[in-house]
Amino acid sequence: MSIRFTTYNIAIVIIVGLLFLAMFYFYPGNSEETANRQAPSHEGTEVDLSSDRDTFEYFLSTLGEHDFAQVTQDYENFANTLSFGEKQKVLFEQYQAYRQSLTHVSLPHGMAGLDYLNFINEKMQKLQSEHFSDSERKRFFYVENLAREMTIKRMQLEALGFDRNAMNTQWQAELDLLPPDMKESYQNAALLGEINTLSSLEESDKYQRLNELVGEEATSRLQAFEQEEAKFDNQFQKYLAERQNLIQESHLSDTERQEALGALRESYFTNAERRRAEALERIHDDESPGANAI
Repeated sequence: MSIRFTTYNIAIVIIVGLLFLAMFYFYPGNSEETANRQAPSHEGTEVDLSSDRDTFEYFLSTLGEHDFAQVTQDYENFANTLSFGEKQKVLFEQYQAYRQSLTHVSLPHGMAGLDYLNFINEKMQKLQSEHFSDSERKRFFYVENLAREMTIKRMQLEALGFDRNAMNTQWQAELDLLPPDMKESYQNAALLGEINTLSSLEESDKYQRLNELVGEEATSRLQAFEQEEAKFDNQFQKYLAERQNLIQESHLSDTERQEALGALRESYFTNAERRRAEALERIHDDESPGANAI
């Protein structure tokens, strides 16, 4: 299978973003206003129990709405409901210390590309080692660290100037070293990246390449889907034109206009399509509010 995994480069943005987000870690809220009430961003939500780190981030995400002391108290109140809560409190303190340590990382000047990513990777792994045991590091940071390491390996291979076939062979060899679940995830992401590059090809070349990537049956499904999407888009554009005419009809009252617009929508779309059409209408109106004011 041909693999072209530009998606991994997004990891660079994630890393830099993490460092800058950490800069706000100790932004103080108003403790008198925030004590003993749920943060607005958490109203109507439940604690994220997907993993220990997700739970920690759930509480830490309210920094700014709540001050540091309140966030800590909120987590301790939650941990008290767990049979292993005391152990979790210790881990939460370690994770807070790790997050704080990120604010002290000095970003290098004049460094870019592979050198920059290597610098960030080494710094973050060093900080992780200072705050967590090997087993804890694996629990908290395995996927994140793997993403950075795979990005580095990909960039190293690209720097060697292989042709596409040789590059794919080398990259597949790297993927073969991963656990099965992670290997599948990276292969799927690579496949999506490859498919996304096909839009610039002529139709015949595009579907020939798709057939090579995903097989004849999947290619047929993709073709059918694209045809349905093109049909819907054409129908939606015609609907927008007629809708605009109704909006500009000055002799209609607001009630009459709304009724006419509802009838127009029903004439163009099935029940299943209508919610999608309404959502696209709102997006269209937000992008050109003056031309579509009702």
